[in-house]
Amino acid sequence: MTLSIFTSYGKWVPSFTALFSILSFLQLPEDSIQQSGGEILVTTFVMSLIFQLNIYRGAEVKVVNSLGGIVVCIIMLNGYPKDGITETIFEYTMTENILQFVYASILGFVIGQMYVNIVKFDRNLTVVAILFYSLFLITGEIETESSFFVIITSSMIFGILPYFETLTSQKIGTGDGRTLALGLSTLIGIVIIFILTFVSVSTENRIGDGSGAFAVAMWLTLGVSTIGLGGMLLPIAGFDQHPRPEGWGLRISLSLSPMLLSFQTDLVNHILLGVIIAILISISAPLVIEKKSSKPTQ
Repeated sequence: MTLSIFTSYGKWVPSFTALFSILSFLQLPEDSIQQSGGEILVTTFVMSLIFQLNIYRGAEVKVVNSLGGIVVCIIMLNGYPKDGITETIFEYTMTENILQFVYASILGFVIGQMYVNIVKFDRNLTVVAILFYSLFLITGEIETESSFFVIITSSMIFGILPYFETLTSQKIGTGDGRTLALGLSTLIGIVIIFILTFVSVSTENRIGDGSGAFAVAMWLTLGVSTIGLGGMLLPIAGFDQHPRPEGWGLRISLSLSPMLLSFQTDLVNHILLGVIIAILISISAPLVIEKKSSKPTQ
């Protein structure tokens, strides 16, 4: 999907991803849905259908395919077992399998909708996705210590972000102090990410609350900051439609950074709170720091 952005034939690529996913699932035993491999295939199937439906309705093909391809790749690499689907000693009823299939399908809808929001924000479907996400957290369907929790939470941040971007864009207008607002909010955000990550990591028995926690918090913060600062270069690549494109690139990249870092460590869930607060500070900084321009616009 991601590579299809370099061609003009990417309109139906998500359909092929969906087809291959569901065909792979249908070749497995019916109780494979109870394992992470089967669940991931169903989730990917529904996600790809969401991408295809929105492309058919006019969403930007290259944006949806590039983001969708990256997310599908990350989910498959993180969630699909290296040894494939194995036989288990447990027996599941048809009802249990159907319920698990529905659960995996809803996850696919939630994640897929979040990435479609970047090009076509749908408030009603977003509210539904948030409700499902909250329900799964409350009922314990999503384990907060798992990498999948990081992926879906990172996706939720990414998908909700356009709503707040629209609200602030309508109010900031043109003003003085843009550089100060961007630099100060970025610096404060990085400091907050480090502090909250350090406090959270200190609760890990295997890390401790001393130099180990400091080192882990430091390199996690470095990873997130590097990805976020790299996103500030997106305007150079042509993503400059936002009134504050550098800040927008920073926030988009920060929201994706936990998911990308989940490849490297299972401690990445400790940075989520810091990332959320850093994004909120970055969004609100222009409203607080920037001043209305005293010069009349031409």
